[in-house]
Amino acid sequence: VWGNDGMFDTALSMNPTMPLYNEDGTYFQPTSPTGARNPVQELKEIDNNGQRVYLLGTAEVKVNLIRSEKQMLNTSLSYSLHYNDLKQHYYTPSTAGESYWNGYNGRAEVTYQKWYTSRLEWLGNYSLDLGDHNFKAMVGYNYEQTTWERLQAGNSDFNFDDILWNNLGSGSYLAKGKASMGTGKSLAKLIGVFGRINYNWKNLLIASASIRYEGSTKFGADHKWGAFPSLSLAWEMANMGFLKDHQNIVQSLKPRVSYGVTGRSDFDCYQSLATYGSHKNAQLNVTDTYLMDGAWVTGYAPSVNANSKLGWEKSVSMNIGVDFALWNRLRGSVEWFDRQSRDLLYNYTAPQPPYIYSTILVNVGTTVNRGIEVSLEGDAFKGTPVEWTTGVNYSYGTTKLDKLSNSLYKASYVELYQKPGVGTSEYFFRVEEGSKIGQFYGYEYAGVENGDMMIYTDEGEKVPVSKADVKYKRHIGNGTPTSYLSWSNTLRYKNFDLSLMFNGAFGFEIFNMRRYGMGLKGCGTDNVLRDAYGKDADITTGGGVISSFFLEKGDYFKLDNLTLGYTITPKENKFIKGMRVYLTAKNLFTLTGYSGNDPSAVAINGLTPGVDTNSAYPSATQLSVGLNIRFK
Repeated sequence: VWGNDGMFDTALSMNPTMPLYNEDGTYFQPTSPTGARNPVQELKEIDNNGQRVYLLGTAEVKVNLIRSEKQMLNTSLSYSLHYNDLKQHYYTPSTAGESYWNGYNGRAEVTYQKWYTSRLEWLGNYSLDLGDHNFKAMVGYNYEQTTWERLQAGNSDFNFDDILWNNLGSGSYLAKGKASMGTGKSLAKLIGVFGRINYNWKNLLIASASIRYEGSTKFGADHKWGAFPSLSLAWEMANMGFLKDHQNIVQSLKPRVSYGVTGRSDFDCYQSLATYGSHKNAQLNVTDTYLMDGAWVTGYAPSVNANSKLGWEKSVSMNIGVDFALWNRLRGSVEWFDRQSRDLLYNYTAPQPPYIYSTILVNVGTTVNRGIEVSLEGDAFKGTPVEWTTGVNYSYGTTKLDKLSNSLYKASYVELYQKPGVGTSEYFFRVEEGSKIGQFYGYEYAGVENGDMMIYTDEGEKVPVSKADVKYKRHIGNGTPTSYLSWSNTLRYKNFDLSLMFNGAFGFEIFNMRRYGMGLKGCGTDNVLRDAYGKDADITTGGGVISSFFLEKGDYFKLDNLTLGYTITPKENKFIKGMRVYLTAKNLFTLTGYSGNDPSAVAINGLTPGVDTNSAYPSATQLSVGLNIRFK
């Protein structure tokens, strides 16, 4: 069994040769290794469920102030509320492995959370048609407030299992001061004013300009507000005189250029403020207390490093491309893009001292993603008994760290994603200025000698893993794909329709954590993969470090979705206009050389891509049947 940290969790493991049941029919409880549990009993006896309620509501009023042949002016005011209520229950009985190893009769927990967002928005729209010149303008204001609340209570050691979580106070851990309880609340506000103007001249030149000025309570005192402009310009050449006589060949040929800035504020509240919290002892599941003046007092410590300079992360995008439609059957675009993330928001390891807490959220550095994207769609068969429309979208690009340091944080490199495990000090990634994002940092695998896994030194010599030195580390692969491909197909024959969607990613590696945790004899777990005694049987020592041995090509191409439908046209009646019955299949097959999970389920975006933690549920093929009915 794999833990959420991506490592093999010995506390949950069970030797597959052990029985599931005792002779009397009760579940077998393994007595070794420490923490081992019966997986079938865990699935059947632990009660872990909840209820969720969504409420979505919107009220809007719109007034037309001017409406004429050439002018239009209207205004609208809307209010919306999104409410999400979640109550979760958990109970593990006295017969479960958790109770056996922790020495109590059952554990119960109830958690209640709610999120609610209220949004007020005012819009004003104006349009003016002067023949060759057409203007459209919009101004607006929005106010958004998001609140989160949480209440949690837990207790252990009950007299009866049947009461589950319905009488939390009856557990003995409450009287012993070992029960758990917690509450929490956060509030964030976002305010924005914005405007946009569009201009069209004879359907030849199309221009647009906008600006958004936005403020968030999440940022530092002097950096709460940000301005985000955008500009775009397009030229529809198909409407020019020299192409108007060729409309049967060129329906559209539109070069375009655009530039835009957006801001990011989707992170936890209060990261810019100095906050404190009580420390919880993970082993005892209790909050640390200290004896002061004859009384036990709960201890508090900094929970986050204050950063009054925390500001907006800005995504700056520039695109140059051309859209086209030819011969009434081929459509597409070709585009070059430059996307930059400036003042990048990320939780970095903070030096101690001067900082008190181990991490800090800061605006550090700039990443640059440049590449090309090509989109083509065409009617392969048109006007025939079988009609087929197919489309391909392909993109190629690389992402680099252009700048790392600023006035708050200075470093020649930053290490990201610490390897899970007790006492570990290795990181999967080292990012340096000018280098590509997503590069794995570790040892280069050099084969096997006398049972020892070998690695290369910085001078190209081979040494066993036991003699590894950090100076031997290097970039050994990249978890970010360089290319993405999608292929869509729609076929029609009489009343039948068939659609297929393929997608894939190429040019990247995946760190196989399952192989790292279970793939060698010396992994130290209760269970290992077959390959440990098969193709890797000659490796008896080593393997406990990040090395290219555990990297595999992650390239894949898969049939992601298939839908077969049949449209039924009923006889003339008063109620039903038409019907369509369909069968949909998802995740039908994946072509890949990767030996771990479905590579499409591995996170391959962001600063730490390509680590297969095995925490994702294995991908399964899903089949569904549906019926759509259109009423008159």
